[in-house]
Amino acid sequence: MSRGEMFQEAEEKRRTEGFFPQVYKAVCSTMGEENIDKLETLRESMPDLIKFTYELKCFKDGLDIKEFYPEKNQYESKAKKDYGNKAYKEGKDLDALYLYSQAIVSTPVGKDGQSRELAVLLANRSAVLFSLKAYHLALDDINLAFEKGYPDDLAYKLYDRKAKCLIAFKQMADAGEAYKLALKYLDKATKLSADKKKQTQRELVQALNFFKNAPAKLTKNDPDVDLYPKAELPDIPIKNELYPVMSDAVTFKYEEARGRFAVASRDITVGDVLTVEKAIVSHMLPEYMGKNCTHCFKTMKAPLPCDTCTKVMFCSLSCREAAMSTYHKYECKLIDLFLSSGMSIICYLAYRSITQKSLQWFKDNKNLFENHDKTSGQTKEQKDVYVSGDYKNYFNLVNHHAERITGDIFHRSMFTVFLLRCLQSQGYFPNAPGDTATEDEILIGTIMMHFLEVLQFNAHEVAQFEMVSKTSQEGAKSAFIGAAVYPTLALFNHSCDPSIVRYYVEDYVVVQAIKNIFKGEEICENYGPIFFHSAKDDRQMRLKKQYWFECQCVACKENWPVMHEMTQDVLNFRCSTCGDSAPFHTSSNMPQLRCGCGTPINLFKGLKELADTELVSESASTELEKNNLEKAQEIYTELLKKLDAVIAPPYPDYYKIQQNIWKCIWMRFGNRIVTGGIRKPVLPGDDDYDTVD
Repeated sequence: MSRGEMFQEAEEKRRTEGFFPQVYKAVCSTMGEENIDKLETLRESMPDLIKFTYELKCFKDGLDIKEFYPEKNQYESKAKKDYGNKAYKEGKDLDALYLYSQAIVSTPVGKDGQSRELAVLLANRSAVLFSLKAYHLALDDINLAFEKGYPDDLAYKLYDRKAKCLIAFKQMADAGEAYKLALKYLDKATKLSADKKKQTQRELVQALNFFKNAPAKLTKNDPDVDLYPKAELPDIPIKNELYPVMSDAVTFKYEEARGRFAVASRDITVGDVLTVEKAIVSHMLPEYMGKNCTHCFKTMKAPLPCDTCTKVMFCSLSCREAAMSTYHKYECKLIDLFLSSGMSIICYLAYRSITQKSLQWFKDNKNLFENHDKTSGQTKEQKDVYVSGDYKNYFNLVNHHAERITGDIFHRSMFTVFLLRCLQSQGYFPNAPGDTATEDEILIGTIMMHFLEVLQFNAHEVAQFEMVSKTSQEGAKSAFIGAAVYPTLALFNHSCDPSIVRYYVEDYVVVQAIKNIFKGEEICENYGPIFFHSAKDDRQMRLKKQYWFECQCVACKENWPVMHEMTQDVLNFRCSTCGDSAPFHTSSNMPQLRCGCGTPINLFKGLKELADTELVSESASTELEKNNLEKAQEIYTELLKKLDAVIAPPYPDYYKIQQNIWKCIWMRFGNRIVTGGIRKPVLPGDDDYDTVD
């Protein structure tokens, strides 16, 4: 809420120009008048345009898809491992964790997916994680170590550690099995001295005797204990039957001039949770790879690597397996090619929209992509449940194809073919590329180009709250770390004075009301420009440039002032009967005020309540400074409710309170990281060996 920056504006700041704009210009200048004229006849048929672009000789000749990615380095891995071993022996667990992680990311893996060195490093790091009581991370390292070929003569140690981790989570049956395997593999520990072997055997037998003699209920797995932390998501008290990720307080309508928009089906109160939605597709910003999990966006303590590249990392074994079994195999070896092309995060999303599903899935479900229905999602026409993970709902989001100029359409067609050839190079299609596009390639290209258009208007940034200190909101900011599509949230329209705020938990979006919304009122989100940050002309120009509409919100219609221009010379007191307001000039000597509906407004009561809110606001600010976030948010929320009953915006204190509620929400629930004193991300090639004493 506080950024005041649109998705595309943030994207333009971070991107560097790559080779593709030059390729596009070169093709346009050499393709000839005949082909340029032909584009006008093809613009309404994406399949024909994809076929034409694919076969365009000057484009085909100028496009060279080469695998280009940061590779593993065994020498770097060995150096970091040695530093990690030294730190661990000296009892510097955090240093050992950091250095082992660098070594793990750099370690080469064989074509068969095996690597003894990687397995040993994972086992070493699991010992550090066990020492730090990060048992779920230790379990992931142990399981991946076995998968990568951990040596049989050392396996007893790892099974013993696994059993102890499982006991910490009350998974007693699994722990018993791990102890049995530890005892089994102890026989293969040929390098262990006889005395050490006997001692270890006694300890394992003693542990197994406990399982043998303990009551049955003490040797079972506890189903109520989660081995792995789950995303902390709020509950929606009553879910909408038609829109499962929404509250029942939300309904959707459609008007030709406005498109789809959300309306309150009942009164909504400040703080009410309206949406909890998982992204249908998401992608990390390249500069945050190595800092956050590529799959779920969570920050990482013990990153797990891809087998091939050193750019992409995962927070858990489950995230790693989800990515490696679907999209990452088609992206891994092209990471630096994508970066050098200068492609935007929208292009990454379009590519991921394809790679996270198989070719066969698209062929089996091609009926989903046959008709684009821009009215889909409105409640009165909605018979089936609107599932946010349904590609049909993603496909039906607005794309404004008819309003596009031919040059824009051709540019997207060219980039689609570039991405199509990238898919070919990584084996997405069963056959080798030919001179003409196959039916399958045209199908995928058509869907991908449509998504490129949809994403321009429907992608949301994914953010995290970056704090200098864990106990203070001073210097904290919201940082753009990735992008995603939320097909239900995308149905909300914009207002420069929004009624909701968003925060992110991993790649889930959570939407809460930031003001009281009455039944029948539109529920608006914000696409970037907020009225108290920027003037009307600036907001309208920016919205028109990216989203192609002229904002008609109340802040624009009435040309509300920016924050530093707001005064308290005129106060809009609310009517207790109709909810409308009437302006009161504070310099006036008139003691009475009457609403347009005829109801008299009690000025003295209103002015007293405003004065009382100032004292309460000071109390909330004190709690926020003390980092008592729950209490601060509670006071600010009640304060906003009281203000809303007395006075109508624009009112400076009203928006300052909203900003503070937004901060409390992020610091309590959203993606967040403390940047003060944080280590550099685990990236190969980093020769900084500073340690923490």
